[in-house]
Order: sequence, then C-alpha cells, then structure tokens
Amino acid sequence: MGKSLTVLAGMLGGALAGLLAFQFFTQILPSLLYQPPPPPPTVREENGYYVVHYEWRYPSGPRGKTWRYDTRIPVEAYRWFRSRPRVRNYAEYVDNPADDQWMAHLAGLLENAARGEGWGEFETLSFVLSFVQGWPYTEDVTTGYDEYPRYPIETIVDGGGDCEDTSILFASLVKAMGYDVVLLYLKQDRHMAVGVAIPQSMVEGWNKGYPLTYYTYGGKIYAYCETTGQNWELGHKPEQLKSTTAEVVPL
Repeated sequence: MGKSLTVLAGMLGGALAGLLAFQFFTQILPSLLYQPPPPPPTVREENGYYVVHYEWRYPSGPRGKTWRYDTRIPVEAYRWFRSRPRVRNYAEYVDNPADDQWMAHLAGLLENAARGEGWGEFETLSFVLSFVQGWPYTEDVTTGYDEYPRYPIETIVDGGGDCEDTSILFASLVKAMGYDVVLLYLKQDRHMAVGVAIPQSMVEGWNKGYPLTYYTYGGKIYAYCETTGQNWELGHKPEQLKSTTAEVVPL
C-alpha cells in the first residue's frame, strides 16, 4: 500500500498543470451590463488524462470577475480513488497522502490569486468557497451508491457532487492552506457544511451585512461555510436551513 501511494502521489505531482487566471470585464455601465453566468465545467479524456476546464465568478455583483481553472488529472489516478472502499472516517478523504501534493498545489494557486487581488482573510476564504460552490450539485445516484463520499479528485473529474463531496473538497483546500477545519452535520436538514477556525477578533469586529454563524468546539471558534449554491460567503448560513445546532466532525 505504501508503495502504491508513493507512485500515485508522484503521478499526480507530475500532472500539476493547473492554471488559474481571471478575465476582466470592462465596466462602463455596470448596472446595465449583462454578464452571463459561467458555462458548466467540461471534462474530456485525452491521452491518459482527464482534461478539466472550469469557470466561476467572484466576487458577486456587477464588478465581479470570471475566473478560470484548467488542469489535467491522470485517468489512472482517478480510477485508483474511484476503486477505494467508502468509509465513514472523513479524514480519509480530506487528508489523504495520495493527493496531498495535488491539493496543496491547487490551494496555492487560489491563495496566490487572492494575494494578487490584495484580499484579506475574509475575502480569501470566501474566494476559495466560491471556487467550490461553482461546481454543480449532483446526487449520489450518479455513482450507483446511496451514500458515496467522493475524494476531491473524484468531485472535480465527476464535474460536481453533493454537499458531502463539496464539503470534503473545501475542507481539503483550506486545510492545505494551514487552517484548522471541521465538518458540520446539520441533522435536521440532513446537510453537511464546513467550519473554519477564526480568531475571536473576527467575531468581535464582524461588520458584514449578515449575522456571523459560528460554532465553538475544543476551545476554538469555527465559522460556518456553505459549500453548495452560490454567493454564500464565510460565516453566512442559508436562512432556509432549519437546524439550530450542528454535530461537529473533527478531522
């Protein structure tokens, strides 16, 4: 097993061909300028690789930018993750040595893009959240299983996933960025989200246009992060969710 993980990690490391870029839209009359939504992600198989093209927008509103991510993932790597048995230990999916280097590379692309915009912690985390939210929501029925947690690479090659899958993807990215993360299970809604540790100073200085939703666990504060839908920024819990408490799933 150790050898296969090493080979797979090396294979993914050699495929770190991800490209993150943004496209400006000239805003002369922002209120009158129509901006079509980004097209759905495309995935095609070519010469032993899955070639992925994905676009999303951040920030929301007329002055938002369209961002583009292109990458190649070895078919053999995808099939390896696909063949893995499904377990309920979410750390297996979030922090797996077989794709750590690949996830760190993707997280680095997103961090560098945010740094180039001059964004602070709130905007950077919300930017990464928007990257995850843009992938289409798909039910587990597409996999042939009722409950099928996906590894991050599966979610990207499959072109999306359910709340469990996008939560795993987001948690993997922010964990690679050095954040302490947990999963949040909202039992009443049968919904999963992510909690990202934030400092007390962020809670005390909160000045966004919505109340900050957070949970305390192990002496830390975890801001709620919604990974489905669009335009949900750090700490913004959708109003339609009924659960007032969350089960914290440590990673």
